[in-house]
Amino acid sequence: MLKIDHNRHSGLVMLILVLSAMVGPLSIDLFTPSLPAITEAFGSSAAVTQWTVSIFMIGFSVSMLICGPLSDRFGRRKTLLVGYLVYLIATGVILWTSSIEVFIAARFLQAVAGCFGTALSRAIARDLYKDKNDVKILGMISATLCIAPMVAPIIGGVLQELFGWHSNFVAMIVFGAFVAGAVSLLPESNTPDTETSLAGMLAGYRDLFSDRRFMTLTLTAALAFSGAFVFVASAPFVLIGHFELAPKTYGMLFAIIMGAYIGSSLLAGRITDWLGKAKSQRLAWCILITGTLVAVVSALITDGQSIIGYVAGVAIYEAGLGLFMPACQANALSHLKKHVGTASGLIFFLEMLVASLVSTLAGKIDHSSTLPLAMLTATTLGVAIILTIAFKLFATPHQPTVQA
Repeated sequence: MLKIDHNRHSGLVMLILVLSAMVGPLSIDLFTPSLPAITEAFGSSAAVTQWTVSIFMIGFSVSMLICGPLSDRFGRRKTLLVGYLVYLIATGVILWTSSIEVFIAARFLQAVAGCFGTALSRAIARDLYKDKNDVKILGMISATLCIAPMVAPIIGGVLQELFGWHSNFVAMIVFGAFVAGAVSLLPESNTPDTETSLAGMLAGYRDLFSDRRFMTLTLTAALAFSGAFVFVASAPFVLIGHFELAPKTYGMLFAIIMGAYIGSSLLAGRITDWLGKAKSQRLAWCILITGTLVAVVSALITDGQSIIGYVAGVAIYEAGLGLFMPACQANALSHLKKHVGTASGLIFFLEMLVASLVSTLAGKIDHSSTLPLAMLTATTLGVAIILTIAFKLFATPHQPTVQA
């Protein structure tokens, strides 16, 4: 069967990996404009129908934990293709069923299988382009994970108005089948370890949790990411609830902030090629710290009442984060000789876990000022800095130092 030469056609491989990473995020939000119509069609309640979204997020988390070991054991390409087959079957069940309970169960399977690409696209990028285009591809994947949730509801709303709620899931089938066909053209990037038992697959997590370099970089990335998530979780309560900002205006500010992240993520590869990994990471740290200081200092000067100061600080922080995350993730994987798939899923899982914990804290702080939000971001970034410094100070001679 025809296979793409990843060295000659790196741009095409990059596009396939980005599309593969998009399947899960698109499936989360594409159908959300149809939730009222689905509630009516199934004679359900809004609370029950909402589980079609919540269960997907649970399945997403489960997917991150199982796809890696499976791909280390059976190969990346095969695992992805089986995942998309299950995804397509689950989506077909959603279109066929008249039971909201079956619908919800199928959404769980859809999430577990369809989100394989979100983690494995990173693993494949590392396998094929270690120390070459890995930062560039990871930057594009990071940008995609932001773009997809912004675009999906728009597409879903148009489809709902024109054709009804079924059309959103038909679109998922079409897109999923297209991506599966594209993935089938990729070369296998990892030699399957057919001798590994289930116990051996699970032992990969033990090895990774005891790998100080991997855990330091992974937790550093998770903490930096969660610092930005403070805005997502609590800014609406402060800017709209307290400052009475119009939702439309808030949406424009949100778009500007996300644009800073997406733009820097897309440029991460070029900047890394120009400066090198070490210097680009130092630049990212400087931008992250600058953004945090702008948010904190503006809040201190104005008693937490400066919208412009806080939003400007967050936008600068996001610009630094877009440069920081791809290189940090690439560095976390670069030294691994095995369990790369498991590591890719674990990185994403820990990022979501830490962000969820921080967003819970953000929900409990004072929402009448920007200062608590800025200080929470400063705290998460401060812990990330301490982790990195501690690792460099206490790294043993045989333990590679962290380039972050």
